[in-house]
Amino acid sequence: MAQWVWYSGRERQKHLALMRSSAASRRFARLSLLLVSVGVALLETSRTGWRWVSAMAEIEPSKSTEPRGVGWLHVAGIPPTDSEPGAVVDLWWNPIQTAVTLAVALLLGFVVCCLVVRLLRVGVMQAHRPPYAGDERMTAAVHYSTAWGILLSIAGLIAAFRPVGFIGAMQRWPWYPPDEGFLLSAAVVAGFGVMMWWFWLIRLGATAPAKTRRSVVVFFTVTTPLIVIATGVGWWFGIPVLFSFLFERMKLMF
Repeated sequence: MAQWVWYSGRERQKHLALMRSSAASRRFARLSLLLVSVGVALLETSRTGWRWVSAMAEIEPSKSTEPRGVGWLHVAGIPPTDSEPGAVVDLWWNPIQTAVTLAVALLLGFVVCCLVVRLLRVGVMQAHRPPYAGDERMTAAVHYSTAWGILLSIAGLIAAFRPVGFIGAMQRWPWYPPDEGFLLSAAVVAGFGVMMWWFWLIRLGATAPAKTRRSVVVFFTVTTPLIVIATGVGWWFGIPVLFSFLFERMKLMF
């Protein structure tokens, strides 16, 4: 079904545009959004649960070079004498933080994705002008458009390997894939998926009847990316605050 959506032409999109949301389209969207949530959760585990520490306690936010919370494991390190003053000399990992991050990000990510899709469904119904208002046109198509979310799950899987770069840098391996490389690759894959999804929706909007085509295209072209950008920015900066709150109370902070 995902391939059927990816390679859909104008005639197929016209057919989708006339379909109302159904049990089948909702089930497809739930599965796709679950994959997106898995990708988001994997991305979060690559930026949460890891801690770089220098040899100088006074420059550390916690004023300590040793963990005070529970669950921290020393993954890699170099002798302080082999580094410049203030340089990073130890890498710590907290598997409990990682497990909590994976569970919370998966659940919260799924809820957020469902809310975004819900906003798009409501928005596209409101974008249709009379006599097409209330026909629930394109509501099934919005569900099926989540097929592009598969690429986001692949991006999350790529980002999950970032710690290999963390460890390689700390252990000074002769060669190792830098964590920036994993992050850049994940960003390219995710960006491609989001852009193709956006273009697909714009093409979908162009199949609307002439009387309402302009408002539908404007919704998909302008309003949709604003919703996605606002959600992404809110997640990127908001989720660390939530995890910090949780880890402080679970005594998992460094």
